[in-house]
Amino acid sequence: MTRTLAVINARVVLQSETLEHASVLVRDGRIERIDSDAGALSGADTLLDAADQLYLIPGLIDTHNDGLEKEVNPRPRVDLPVSLALRNYEERSLASGVTTSFHAISFANVAREERTVQGAIARCDAVFDWRPRAVIDHQVLHRCDMWDPEGVGSLLESLARFDVPALSLQDHTPGQGQFRDIEAVKERWRLAHADDPTYDAEAEMQARLDAHKGDTTTVPYVIGRVHEARAQRPFLIASHDDDTPEKVDAMVEAGATLAEFPVTLEAGRRARERAMAITVGAPNIVRGGSASGNQDATELVAGGLADIICADYHAPSMLAAVFKLARLEVCLLEQAIAMVTDAPARAFGLEDRGRIEVGRTADLGLVAVDEDEPAVQAVIRGGTVVYQRSSAFASTSAPQPALTS
Repeated sequence: MTRTLAVINARVVLQSETLEHASVLVRDGRIERIDSDAGALSGADTLLDAADQLYLIPGLIDTHNDGLEKEVNPRPRVDLPVSLALRNYEERSLASGVTTSFHAISFANVAREERTVQGAIARCDAVFDWRPRAVIDHQVLHRCDMWDPEGVGSLLESLARFDVPALSLQDHTPGQGQFRDIEAVKERWRLAHADDPTYDAEAEMQARLDAHKGDTTTVPYVIGRVHEARAQRPFLIASHDDDTPEKVDAMVEAGATLAEFPVTLEAGRRARERAMAITVGAPNIVRGGSASGNQDATELVAGGLADIICADYHAPSMLAAVFKLARLEVCLLEQAIAMVTDAPARAFGLEDRGRIEVGRTADLGLVAVDEDEPAVQAVIRGGTVVYQRSSAFASTSAPQPALTS
């Protein structure tokens, strides 16, 4: 049975302009019509009236979010059921306007961060099993630690199950990448172990540096396994926390087409020169700089060195970052919206979504802006209202003759 939904009297954000007092008709989950005549769409089964106040935007596509870890362990070693964590994660995503989310899950054994390969397998299994009953589209960004060969086999097995396979190559060795400042890293470790008088940050640092000294086989082995899998089925490879032009070049040679969180301006420039898409974190933009003292993401956006804005760890920051960039005139609102919708869709091969365009999947969000702060009022996923803060602007019409184009 054909089902229709119309959003009327909205500020519809398209690729290069925002239409005022405009309306969008959705039929059977896809956008059928974009119109300036609200009355022509009044016969839809479901009608949402934006009252010329709300923005209608594409549903947000979050390409990197490690928030599931905090849902499972809101405090250390709490270990809540993953099913509960996924449900809560989904509610937070919807309230942030996110309709597609990539869980960033690390396949590595890192005792200090309570991460294990077995834990990663369990979480990917839980995400995969949750998907048939999920409201949003849950995917996984498989984080591959290039110094942890124990995890690569399980990672590649998990990767093969997902319909949008994506992998991020990471190296969290102190002294490079995000952790270039060794003294700052040791201080963070000391704070994390403040309740342990026996903890020795100097000893841990030396042990971690010594662990890789003289090892010329592990990284080539891990990258080789990734290439073997990619030859069987193509998938996206991202680099992570690149800090030098040379690191960017090495990652491109390893197959990366996306640079996540370049931590220096030089790395961002080389990523652009190498035709990589570039991802920055929304919290960095919202707070006005990196929490770890690395590259200011707003500077990258202003310099044309950023394409995608992801949640990183905080989904509500995505829309806040978008509207902040527009308010500060770093870029146009339409360009900022594209960084959380169209650009990630193109980078990850999700060509059915990411734009308000005839024929696209109707993943949409209605957003109010009050005193410069955006707030999601409703989310439409595949043509169905799946989240709604208030019924004040929504009504359901009685069946009427079929709408015509």
